[in-house]
Amino acid sequence: MFALTSDLVKLGLKGFTASAVLLALAGCASSAPAQENLTLSEPRYGHTAVTDGRYIYVLGGARENGVFSTVERIDPQTNSSRIISRQLIPRRYAAAIFDGNESIYIFGGQSRQSRGNAEPSVDILNTRSGRISRTRMHDPFLFNNAVELDSRYYILGGGQRTTNPDSGEPVQPRSVVNAYDFEEMQMYPLGELPVPRETRAFAYQGQVCAVGGYDGVEVYSRVDCFDPEQQTWSRLPDTPMPVSAHSVVVHNDTLYVFGDYTNLTQVMTYDFAEQTWALVDIGYQASRHNAAVVVDDKIYVIGGNVEGSGRALDTIQVFDVSNKS
Repeated sequence: MFALTSDLVKLGLKGFTASAVLLALAGCASSAPAQENLTLSEPRYGHTAVTDGRYIYVLGGARENGVFSTVERIDPQTNSSRIISRQLIPRRYAAAIFDGNESIYIFGGQSRQSRGNAEPSVDILNTRSGRISRTRMHDPFLFNNAVELDSRYYILGGGQRTTNPDSGEPVQPRSVVNAYDFEEMQMYPLGELPVPRETRAFAYQGQVCAVGGYDGVEVYSRVDCFDPEQQTWSRLPDTPMPVSAHSVVVHNDTLYVFGDYTNLTQVMTYDFAEQTWALVDIGYQASRHNAAVVVDDKIYVIGGNVEGSGRALDTIQVFDVSNKS
């Protein structure tokens, strides 16, 4: 279990802004060149992103004129990005996981054909051929999140509508934590979040943790961690500020939380060794509803938006954490 603490460390770091930003975190210098020309081919928000260790795959999302069916592949080695498929079910606010082999699974979210309700079809992208196949998801969610832990896959948080979205009914938060079985292609319930909400999740040292989130009324600071082996929940210290519409990644022993629905330039870090949170200034460009992944020692924060009208960003912000242990 993680030890609890209420300590809060506030750090001030200098940075700069560009279409793609390459920075050293926590005051550590970097000799790598800035990747100033790396941008998305299609601006988007509400997308999801995963990596197979070599490429980054940006899946779905939306902009002012609708929802995307595209898969964009970012190559960090060549500093380039291109569309490799236009065959996804157009959706936003979905979850995705890479199976460790050659397939990416896209779950839930809001699609055109689901008319604002959760999309029940699971898109399966073959990363080698670019082809899409499909299966069905029992009990799909909007705003769900997916993480991998010890070759097992967990989908948690999110919500559903029980009526037609035209009725104006808000999304009802759900607490279920599901595990996905790739052999049987089936989902099965494993536990329940202590507080139902839309949230972002990460895996660390045998636990799956949900950071902040929103239940339609309240924005949360809590961090809930689930141990699948023990079937128990524990809590990390609360985040310094309530957070929603954010993204999270873990690099070594540090958790990074990018953006917030209201505080769009907010970046928070949690040091697992010191058990402390920090509010940091790293030159992060304002965005919410973005997606973040780690490849080698770089964090990529991709796309997002900055206003309710839906105008999407094409930015790919890159943060060098090679000197951050």
